[in-house]
Amino acid sequence: MAKCLGCSLLLLLVLCGTVHAQFGAAETPAVPLTDGDVFETGFTLQVAGPTLGVTATFPVPANWEDQQAELIQQELSPNSANLRFVNLDGTRQARVDIPRLSAGDTAKVLLRFRVARQSATPPSNPEQLTLPASKDLDRDQRKYLLPSPYIESRDAKITGVTSSLTKPDATLWQQVEAYYDFVHQNVTYENGPMKGAVAALDEGRGDCEEMTTLFVALCRAGNVPARTVWVPGHCYPEFLTKTSDGTDRWVAVEMTGDFPFGLSPEKRPILQKGDNFRIPGSRRPQHYVKQELAIRDYKGSTPPVVTWLPPPGKEPPRADAN
Repeated sequence: MAKCLGCSLLLLLVLCGTVHAQFGAAETPAVPLTDGDVFETGFTLQVAGPTLGVTATFPVPANWEDQQAELIQQELSPNSANLRFVNLDGTRQARVDIPRLSAGDTAKVLLRFRVARQSATPPSNPEQLTLPASKDLDRDQRKYLLPSPYIESRDAKITGVTSSLTKPDATLWQQVEAYYDFVHQNVTYENGPMKGAVAALDEGRGDCEEMTTLFVALCRAGNVPARTVWVPGHCYPEFLTKTSDGTDRWVAVEMTGDFPFGLSPEKRPILQKGDNFRIPGSRRPQHYVKQELAIRDYKGSTPPVVTWLPPPGKEPPRADAN
């Protein structure tokens, strides 16, 4: 007789019983969205025994300056499932609580959002963009000058590179482009686990996460506010500028491929912006908001199986994404 998988402590599951981050090694197709496209997200959970206290959390599209998102449909099973949304510094996290499941049950949560994104076009007069004065930054903007998980912007190696790239007579655009060029010239794209900015600098290789963290770290070390933008299967950076009329403008940058500086071809829905999140129940700040599922008590003979939508994976934008 199979041994019962009793569990009195917290059981964390991410994909089919195997622990993966939201942007794990699996490949998923990059399907560009256009204005008004429908984006689906959620999960299914299959259990082989009595299950108590299921809690699932995952990021969902939210409204940003370059995106509008609206929940248009939801499917929750069983009927006892409770859905609510939590605001994490502008990022919207869905939380689903299911009190109990019986042996053989399958729980399903499917959320459909209508998402409209603005095209990330380069500024028409990039040389006229200026660096916002520190005194003019609001609280949310100032945090994008500070170190965060995997973005070690005060590390001596990072500050040393930033100092070596400083051009006294350069415009903001030229200076940040120097950071961009440095990353492309010194980091070879290679899929792998999350390592961070210093590791990318030391090893000279990494995927979208490492290239983004290194670029953001260089910007912050150079007093340029910068942050990470997360879409399904990918991330890229953007940095804050001030236009000639005094308007704040975030400029998106694609770190993978050969896209021109200041251009991002991304059309997938934005799931989160930022890279320093305080997650309820977690003592340490997190680099991004993961897909996670926890079970308080499980008494099945085989492990529960959870399948996420969209599935975890990495997929940089294609050159024909526009």
